[in-house]
Amino acid sequence: MQAVILAAGKGTRLKTETDALPKAMIEIGGKPLLEYSLEALIQNGITDVIMVVGFRHETITQRFGTRYGSLRIEYVVNDNYAGSGSMYSLSLVKDLIKDEILLLESDLLYESRALDILLNGGRANSILVTGLSGSGDEVYICANAKRQITELGKNIPQDSKKRAVGELAGISRFEPKFLKLVFLKAQEDFQKGEFNYHYEECIFRTSKNTAPVYAAPGGDLAWIEIDTAEDLRKARELIFPLLKEK
Repeated sequence: MQAVILAAGKGTRLKTETDALPKAMIEIGGKPLLEYSLEALIQNGITDVIMVVGFRHETITQRFGTRYGSLRIEYVVNDNYAGSGSMYSLSLVKDLIKDEILLLESDLLYESRALDILLNGGRANSILVTGLSGSGDEVYICANAKRQITELGKNIPQDSKKRAVGELAGISRFEPKFLKLVFLKAQEDFQKGEFNYHYEECIFRTSKNTAPVYAAPGGDLAWIEIDTAEDLRKARELIFPLLKEK
């Protein structure tokens, strides 16, 4: 099992917090956000990480180097981070994926149990789904009785939002065979000049025509995605104290 962390973006909605460093390097509890994910990977037995970096990437590479504890870290630079989305960042590692991967966004603060849910309680090609946060920026997920994802997006119809089983938590598990199909779909988009969109959109579109992707219930998992100053406040004042208790 490999891990892929997408850490190329600047985090423009956080304004002054990310003028000089990537969003993944914002400190909470005295440590960069990214460090919590690296520690969670170690706790769950992962040894190999591919990290896609971009904005001020030297702040990440210099801090963590090619090893962090038992983790081996390989970096891929997205020079077009300002003009592309997370799917483009993910596509840059396609030739480095040799095994199933855990795919993580870098702007998350969460319990390490989140990874255990996918590794030991989930299945290949699954997306961690948590309860709706009410943040106003949720990626809603609907699923059928088999937990196969049937709808995904921020702007799905209102009736679908009411049926949603939760929201995307930014942590997923995929097998190489399925990812090859995702990368083929993405390449078609890139050839049309469509670079600036999220990986989950391409994954969902691919799944509708190939193999299903499953919702892995996160239950009462403590977590937050940090996009805005209000998210950062909640991460520091509400979520971080919960993690220290666990």
